[in-house]
Amino acid sequence: MSLRWKIFSLYLIILIISLALTGFYLYRYIEKSYLDNVRVNNLMQANMVSNFVSRFVGTSSSYLIEPTIMEYAKQINSRILFTNINGKVLVDSASSKEFEGKVIKDYSDINEALNGKGSTSIHDINGVGWAMYTAVPVIAKNNVVGAILISSSIDNIIDLLNSIKYRMIYTFTGIGFLVSLLSLLVASYITNPLKRLTEAANILSQGKLDYKVDVKSNDEIGKLARAFNKMSLSLMQIDEERKRFVSDASHELKTPLASVKALVESLIDSRNEDVHFYKEILRDVDSEIDRMTRLVNGLLELARMDKIKSVRVKKCEISEIILDVIESLAPLAKAKEINLAFQGKSNVFAEVDADRFYRMVYNIVENGIKYTYNGGNVIVGLEEDENNIYLTIADNGIGISEETLPKIFDRFTRGDTARSKKSGGFGLGLAIAKEIIDIHEGKVTVESKVGEGTVFKISLPKKKKD
Repeated sequence: MSLRWKIFSLYLIILIISLALTGFYLYRYIEKSYLDNVRVNNLMQANMVSNFVSRFVGTSSSYLIEPTIMEYAKQINSRILFTNINGKVLVDSASSKEFEGKVIKDYSDINEALNGKGSTSIHDINGVGWAMYTAVPVIAKNNVVGAILISSSIDNIIDLLNSIKYRMIYTFTGIGFLVSLLSLLVASYITNPLKRLTEAANILSQGKLDYKVDVKSNDEIGKLARAFNKMSLSLMQIDEERKRFVSDASHELKTPLASVKALVESLIDSRNEDVHFYKEILRDVDSEIDRMTRLVNGLLELARMDKIKSVRVKKCEISEIILDVIESLAPLAKAKEINLAFQGKSNVFAEVDADRFYRMVYNIVENGIKYTYNGGNVIVGLEEDENNIYLTIADNGIGISEETLPKIFDRFTRGDTARSKKSGGFGLGLAIAKEIIDIHEGKVTVESKVGEGTVFKISLPKKKKD
């Protein structure tokens, strides 16, 4: 069953139950109102007869009781019975007089009346129809001396109630049909966009990441559609980045592999028996293998970073980690006669993953050394405030062009924009550094001018947020 029909079925069930309960309540209310009016009227009439009889019972004028009851019964078009205290019928207004002389004390209404209580009841009498019995006590000198029972037809009331009942059934059925139709339209209105979203999800799962859902409403469905389109765009961007990443990685691996293949082929084809010749070629092969190893290690490091959502941190002295980095890179700086120095505060502490923080600083400082002219400067600064530490790594090297600067932390992006081997890198160091900064919940900005140098500004919280 489709979602549309599930929603429609749910609406229909709720509608039927609601209409049935509403109709039942209204009918019972109307029925009670009509019958209560009849009960009140009959009790009033029975009490009038009872009051008349109570004045004459046991007196010399008691002979007036029967003709008066007969006359009043005609006026109200009802049957009136008058019984004594023992339940024996003394007067029956019916022409047949069938109850006169009979004891009807076992009748519940008569029994109630002889016990001093008025009562009414409704009966469906075979061959006669619907009747309401109304019984009240006859009280003389504060004693119950008998009872009055009025039997009046209520066929007209029952017929009216039945007519109302059937009209309500027809009316609520019509309302139910109309509301069901509206419910179906509403269900279609709601589910059609969802159906389009489902189709879009299936299309997206087939690899068509540029597919968009055309839903322009401002309700929750519209918001869902816009979120879907945003997700589709993000997936497309991720896929493009993946393709570019694979292409770049393939390119970086292809170059050293081609070199290795050429060197090995030269060995195979060579007839030179000079050992130094072979050692020179093997050194070149070893260099290319080292180059591929560095690339693979960088890719593996990025793959591990992608899986990390948070890091285990401990309080570390940041200045000591920076000095360790400087000590490690001192030979590289010395080879280019670059002044590599730490100019910042000591005894600065923060909660970091020491190994990854070291790797982040190392990558950025090494990048500065690679792209700084011989005899230049790479300066590392460190400051702090109450909540954060601030790290700056500045060089006066070749700088980064405006076109490259926004992509500086993308994988396989290089500051010199020319994918040469001069620097010996692959453009992965800054990407790894940015991942480490992100998982430490920090921020990094880069300022650079071509020919003047580059400044990395990094801020990290001293304490990791819970």
